[in-house]
Amino acid sequence: HEWRRLDRDLARQVGATARGQHPLAVVLSCIDSRTPAELVFDMGLGDIFSVRVAGNVLSPKVLGSMEYGTAVAGARLVVVMGHTRCGAVTAAVDLVGTKSAAAATGCQHLDPILADIQRAVDRTECERAADLPQERKAAFVDDVARRNVLYVVRRIVSESDTMRRLVDEGRIAVVGVLYDVGTGKMDFMLDEAVGPATGAETKRGAA
Repeated sequence: HEWRRLDRDLARQVGATARGQHPLAVVLSCIDSRTPAELVFDMGLGDIFSVRVAGNVLSPKVLGSMEYGTAVAGARLVVVMGHTRCGAVTAAVDLVGTKSAAAATGCQHLDPILADIQRAVDRTECERAADLPQERKAAFVDDVARRNVLYVVRRIVSESDTMRRLVDEGRIAVVGVLYDVGTGKMDFMLDEAVGPATGAETKRGAA
């Protein structure tokens, strides 16, 4: 079937959401200019809580935003969206083992972001990636981006009692997705989603 975007009236949406909001999901995504969550998911004003940080990494502030969006505002789905050709992931791979990303990039506060991404992958793998041909290294970086998404999905319920409780009560689900900036396609990682039944990772097709 041909995929078409919905026609939206921005002024009408402003009026419709002026008195309140009822977003259906919380989306954690990267700051990459090619991945605005509202556009790639074809959403309008008031449809999602959008949390953006380089490398779509987790932090207490991000968790707090998710907790509010679900426990207080009633969103039923949490999506962690990574993407291909991610600059933060590429930097995490290239700079693994270095003393300071700040020294290499001039970015004073980048180290904690890269360190979080590096925890999702084996250091030796990253070091070997430096010798790979460009195409294979790009594929490796995209695989690290995928692993980083799954790492964040797991951490959401392991580090937040609030999110764990909402999952156990069947009120929310947490899922990862990798967005391809070259094709616009999304790869939903449903096999590794955190489902509402048990709070554990569930397999596709499971009850």
